[in-house]
Amino acid sequence: MTVRDKLLNLKMAIFPPHIQEDWKQKIENELPGADVKVFRNPTEAGSYIEDANCAYGFVPPELFSRAKKLKWIQCYAAGPDPSFWYDALVNSDVVVTNFRGVYNDHVSAHALSFVLAFSRRLHTFFANQTSGVWTQLPPEPYLPESTALVIGVGGIGSETGRLCKAFGMTVIGIDPRTARRLPYFDELRPVEDLEACLPKADFVIITTPETPQTRKMFDSAKFELMKDTSYLINVGRGSCVVEKDLVDALERKKIAGAGLDVFEVEPLPTSSPLWSKRNVIITPHMAALEGVARVDERRTNILLENARRFCGGEELINVMDKRNWF
Repeated sequence: MTVRDKLLNLKMAIFPPHIQEDWKQKIENELPGADVKVFRNPTEAGSYIEDANCAYGFVPPELFSRAKKLKWIQCYAAGPDPSFWYDALVNSDVVVTNFRGVYNDHVSAHALSFVLAFSRRLHTFFANQTSGVWTQLPPEPYLPESTALVIGVGGIGSETGRLCKAFGMTVIGIDPRTARRLPYFDELRPVEDLEACLPKADFVIITTPETPQTRKMFDSAKFELMKDTSYLINVGRGSCVVEKDLVDALERKKIAGAGLDVFEVEPLPTSSPLWSKRNVIITPHMAALEGVARVDERRTNILLENARRFCGGEELINVMDKRNWF
């Protein structure tokens, strides 16, 4: 079979979310003979999906059951909503790839902004500013003598570790994939070592996606192991933290504070006690906000690269572990 013959085999259905208007044209220009169709409503794709061998976005279960020739799905995110992972897809031979890496710089910068804000006591100064209070306080903790524990060392976690190391911190990573050498990490430990590492950390930074293993990972037992001078930072998923246990740890001063970009329920209800805590910094799930610089371009590059590889019979990039959701 010639390369051109392979190219003629590409038939892609594009579904929401995060569709870019120029994808159809770019894919068809890049791969002559490709057949790409965009569906704003998946229910309209019934006959088309039967012959499609690849798709982008969320393919509903009822549509997936008709997609007998489907070989590859490009997921719309690095860590999609759990509803993406229904049994028929997980148990199938369909390869799923994601957009891992498109937000690395944005989310890691957001995580470090929390670290810097707490270490320079900006949360206290912001509150004092509204009351016209002039009180000088030394930085605490001092970053070159501090330890960051990064939970989830994928692209975002790796970049977060690099930024922490740039400020002289000791950096420990927790990840199931420990057979790697990461230059900015002093240690890379398995998930089983999380409890042993928590008492060492001045900043516990969650960058992990939501998986069956990370749901409700941080509960009262984990907070009990943290230093009472340590800070929790969550730029991963709100489902990783039991919020009522976090509130309890803050009220008992079991931990010093929290920087939170994600929550169990979003938007965070106005009734949440987190809003009124002076040792909590809240941002409205904006570390990976749609439309930020370069993200659209990066998504396009990954989609085109995988389309080229798919046509050429090459290994795809950013292949996901379907059973573990990452």
